[in-house]
Amino acid sequence: MQVITVSKFGDPGVLEVGEAPMPQPGPGEVLVRVLAAGVGPWDATLRRGAYTGSLPYVPGGEFAGEVVGDTGADASFDDGAPVYGYPGLTGCYAQYLTCPVEQLAPIPAELSAADAAAVPIDALTAHQGLTDVLGVGPGHQVLITAGAGGVGHFAVQIGRILGAEVVATASPQNHEFLHHLGATVVIDHTKPDWPDQVRDVTNGGAERVLATAAPTLEGAARAARDGGLVATPVHADAPAGNRIRWQQYNGDASGTRLIRMAPWFDDESLTVSVQERFYWQDAARAHEVVERGHTQGKIVLIVDDDLATALEV
Repeated sequence: MQVITVSKFGDPGVLEVGEAPMPQPGPGEVLVRVLAAGVGPWDATLRRGAYTGSLPYVPGGEFAGEVVGDTGADASFDDGAPVYGYPGLTGCYAQYLTCPVEQLAPIPAELSAADAAAVPIDALTAHQGLTDVLGVGPGHQVLITAGAGGVGHFAVQIGRILGAEVVATASPQNHEFLHHLGATVVIDHTKPDWPDQVRDVTNGGAERVLATAAPTLEGAARAARDGGLVATPVHADAPAGNRIRWQQYNGDASGTRLIRMAPWFDDESLTVSVQERFYWQDAARAHEVVERGHTQGKIVLIVDDDLATALEV
């Protein structure tokens, strides 16, 4: 089968088309034909040198595809079933992959494969941060930093669905987008005083903060009120002092959590924004877009040739 490989660390130009053996599912795993794969900043970080395994490796941490073969009654997935998931931070820029059953979920009826591939990592991260870490619920006020990005645009919507008032930060060109998603107030985080603006509109600082991007971490800490809780999926040390509570968390790869969100996708209260799609052999171009930052939603690689033709990518 064909794959995209990284044989040496470096800029997006190190991404190459290669060949790999067809993967064989082990106990508790499913073989999937990949239709599309999501692209995120984690892919670029690993490609630049953060990957700790042996080279070459196949990038990609999220996908949408179809089950290949009968997985048995216990797995609840039939041959050809449309599925998506987060099998790990590598392996998805490939025509086929294997994935643990517990990290798979049926694609919601209202999501195409091209859009579903953009969901798993960032939607899971947003949901986990808002529900498990911050405990967001009706009547709460929550600050989402970098609200137009991958995690952020899901978090704005999920916060609204949970009944919270959402304050978000973004560059000016993304303010209308975030208001459309349900943010009550949007602050321009390109301004140095944006944390002070947040404190003004939240009566002294946000009690709950989801800091979704590394450049906003320092400002998120300043924008939180005394005793407020800042949650972040970004690996970073807590700020000095003990004025706020700081919780770094690792993303959940559970298919069960994706299933919990499926009704929101089906009634379209939760949507995915895909800024741009690329044919998967143009993965280098996709990485260039991700590394420029300021994306509105997600970037997707279309792996299946028929799907690429239908979408004209």
